[in-house]
Amino acid sequence: MTQKVVLITGCSSGISLALAARIQKDEKKRFMVYATMRNLGKGEALVEAAGRTLGRTLAIKQLDVCDGDSIRACVDSLPQRRVDVLISNAGMGLIGPIECQSIDEMKTVMDTNFFGFVRLLKEILPDMKRRKKGHIVLISSVMGIQGILFNAVEGFCDSQYKP
Repeated sequence: MTQKVVLITGCSSGISLALAARIQKDEKKRFMVYATMRNLGKGEALVEAAGRTLGRTLAIKQLDVCDGDSIRACVDSLPQRRVDVLISNAGMGLIGPIECQSIDEMKTVMDTNFFGFVRLLKEILPDMKRRKKGHIVLISSVMGIQGILFNAVEGFCDSQYKP
């Protein structure tokens, strides 16, 4: 049985770290997890969670969703560039009144949370479409459906999916 390739973004902490650790421990070894993070220096918790399975059912790779070259290099490093399941969870927040935020801070949030996801789709989706298989799991904040500033990912996804 061929392992499904799972690419997860934002694995230095939180939900992504927990997902990577959980999926790679599948008893039937159905998945090869590529856990990615912008800064590999923050991978200590993931290395500890992986234990002896590091390199067998889990590999840690550098990927910055704000950098198309980084995304391409990561995908290029995968066998046949194949991603069966993309779990997109890299993101950041910005809290406080708009008048207290700089435009540069706002741009950074949008570049990470919205355009980061779009960059991933542009790199991975064409192959999924060619193969007529693949899954995309987008993890975003509940704030995206509450009309809070900077939460454009929910609207974008809703506009792209037409059953």
